[in-house]
Amino acid sequence: MNLPKTDFPVLLIALAGILLRLGFVLPGLAAGSHERYLRPDSAFYMHAAQELAAGRHYPGSVRAPGFPAAAALLLKCTGEPLAVPLFFAVAGGLAAVFVYGAGRAYAGRGAGLLAEALYACDLTSVVNAPMLLSDTFFGILTALQLWFFVLFWKNGRPLFFAVSLFTAALGALIRPINLVWFLPALVLLACKPGLSLRNKFVTGLAATLIFWAVLTPWMVRNARRGAGFCIDVNTGAMLHQNGAMLLAEVNKSDFEKEKAAILARLDRLFEDKKRFPDEKSRVDYRKRAYMRLIAAHPFIWLKQQFQWKILLPDAPTGFEILGLTKSDRGTMGILARDGLFAAIRHYFDGRLFLPLLFLPFLLVTAAVYAGCTFQLCRDLFRLKTGWGELLLFLAFSEYYLFLPGAITAPRYQIPALPLISILAAEGLLAGARLLRHRPLRLSKGPADDIPVEAAGENTPQTEGAEFLSQDRR
Repeated sequence: MNLPKTDFPVLLIALAGILLRLGFVLPGLAAGSHERYLRPDSAFYMHAAQELAAGRHYPGSVRAPGFPAAAALLLKCTGEPLAVPLFFAVAGGLAAVFVYGAGRAYAGRGAGLLAEALYACDLTSVVNAPMLLSDTFFGILTALQLWFFVLFWKNGRPLFFAVSLFTAALGALIRPINLVWFLPALVLLACKPGLSLRNKFVTGLAATLIFWAVLTPWMVRNARRGAGFCIDVNTGAMLHQNGAMLLAEVNKSDFEKEKAAILARLDRLFEDKKRFPDEKSRVDYRKRAYMRLIAAHPFIWLKQQFQWKILLPDAPTGFEILGLTKSDRGTMGILARDGLFAAIRHYFDGRLFLPLLFLPFLLVTAAVYAGCTFQLCRDLFRLKTGWGELLLFLAFSEYYLFLPGAITAPRYQIPALPLISILAAEGLLAGARLLRHRPLRLSKGPADDIPVEAAGENTPQTEGAEFLSQDRR
C-alpha cells in the first residue's frame, strides 16, 4: 500500500492537481471573501460549522455532520472561513494519490499514473474542490474506499475489506448516499474467488457490523431528537426535487413551477402540528408521497434514473468562481425540458465562446469518457473474463450515478470518478497498444503473433480478468 519513496511522478502529478485547484481559490483570496464558494446548501453547512467551532451543539438534523465537523475544526484553528476552501483544494488534489494507489494495485503502475493524471485534471473535481459543499470531502473518502477494496481483491485479506466498509461508513456521515453501499460490497465479496464460503460469511458479517457501528450512534442521536433513525432528514427533499422532475415530464410543464407548487402544498399541510408534530412525521410523509409518485409513473421514473447529463463537466461552477457567470438561473429545468444546447445558450447568455476557455479540461474529460467506454465495451465483448470489472463499475461508479436520478448536478459524479479514471486509463492504454501494433500486423512474417506483454513491463494487462486474478501483485 505504501508508495515507493522514489516514485517522483506520483508526487508531481498530485502537485499539479493541487495547483489547478488552488487556481480557483485565488479569486476568493483576492476578494478576501469566501462568498464565491457558497451555494444554497452552504448556508446550513457553515452555520453548523460555526456552532461547533464555538463549542455549541450541532444544530438539528437537516444535513449529515461530516463536512460541518471538518469545517468547524478549520474554523477553530484559523478563525478564517477561507481556510475551508483552501484546505479542500489541497486535499482534493491529494486524493489523486489514492486514485494512483488503487489504479496501480488493480492494473499496474502505468495505468495508475495515467488514472492519477486524469483525475487530477478532471474539470468537475478541480472546480468543486474549494466549494463549501460536501462533494469533494466525500470524493476523497470514496477514492480511499476504492483503494482499500482493490487491495482486498488482490490479496484476499479481510482486513482491507473491513477498512473499505469502515471508510464507506465515514463517507455516509458526509453524504448519506453511501448508506446502502454495503450491499454492493457484499455482492462483490460473494463473487470473490479464492475465499471459502465460511471466510466470506465471517468477513461480510464483521465488516457490516463495523459499518453500522460507525453510523448507529449518529442515527440514534437523530431519533432521540424526533427526526427518526436516519443520518439526516434531507432525504425528504426527493419529493420536491426528483418528484418535481417527474411531474414536470408527466405534465409537460416546468421543473421550477412544479417544485414551487410542491413546496407550497407542503407548507400548508405541515401547519397541522397534531398530524405532523416532528421532523420524522414530515420526512416520512414526503417519502411516502414520493413513493406514490414513483408507483404512479414507474417507467418515467426509471428512465429519469439513467441520466447521461450527470456526466457533463462542471464548467458552470468554474465560471461562477471566476465571476463570469451566475448560478441559480433555472438552467437545470431548461436542460431537462429543452435539452443541452438550449441550456448552454441560456446559461451563457449567448456568449458561446466562454466554454472554449476550458477547452484543455474538456479534452481531458472527452479522453476519460472515451477510454472508459472503450474499456467497458471490451469487457462486454469478453464477458467471460470481463464480468468482474463490470461488477466493479456498477458498485463504484454506476451506484453513484444512478441514485441521484433526475437531479443531474455535475458535482454528483465526483464519487464515481476514481474508478472511471482507472477504467479510462486501462482503455486508453489498450487503445494505444492496439494502434501501435496495427502496422506490425500488416507486415509479413511472425509479427502478427507479437503478444500484448511485449508492450513493456509497465503496460497494464487488465481486461477484466485481472479483477478475478489472485496471482498478480
